[in-house]
Amino acid sequence: MTRTIMTRAERIELLTARDGFNCFLCGGEFKEEVDITFDHWIPQSRGGSWDIDNLRLAHKRCNALKGDIMPNEDGTLPKRVRVSTFKSKAQKRSERPDLCQKCENGRSLGPQESCDVCKSGPMPERWPRWAKTDAKSCDHADFWCWACGSGVIERKPVTQTLLGM
Repeated sequence: MTRTIMTRAERIELLTARDGFNCFLCGGEFKEEVDITFDHWIPQSRGGSWDIDNLRLAHKRCNALKGDIMPNEDGTLPKRVRVSTFKSKAQKRSERPDLCQKCENGRSLGPQESCDVCKSGPMPERWPRWAKTDAKSCDHADFWCWACGSGVIERKPVTQTLLGM
């Protein structure tokens, strides 16, 4: 059996005869032929094919918005929940935790201390403020300075310090 490959124009003609010259998704008319795309009713990512029964004419934007949504059993499309990831500066500021006035959220705590108000320990764990010192007196193991904090001098691992290596 020889299979003939249809051109874009032939596909559009067949689909127009079947569904009309309107977007299958929004019902709007096409202004130009370049606005026409082929929507795979069952998306290719979900096993859909290029078979003419699986194709619908759609605007570029409508097709992009549909994406790979699977149609419902009754032939309708489920509503896509739009998730906004944008947050204004005011929203971001309102989500910040309150600053503990006693320990500055752990920044003023020494080793093995905890705050009785906010219950936090020394923060940040990797470069605590209590261990910060100047570069001349820094041992680059228990304490840290600008040089080991910025990676200019490599800090010794704790195991080497404990074992005296």
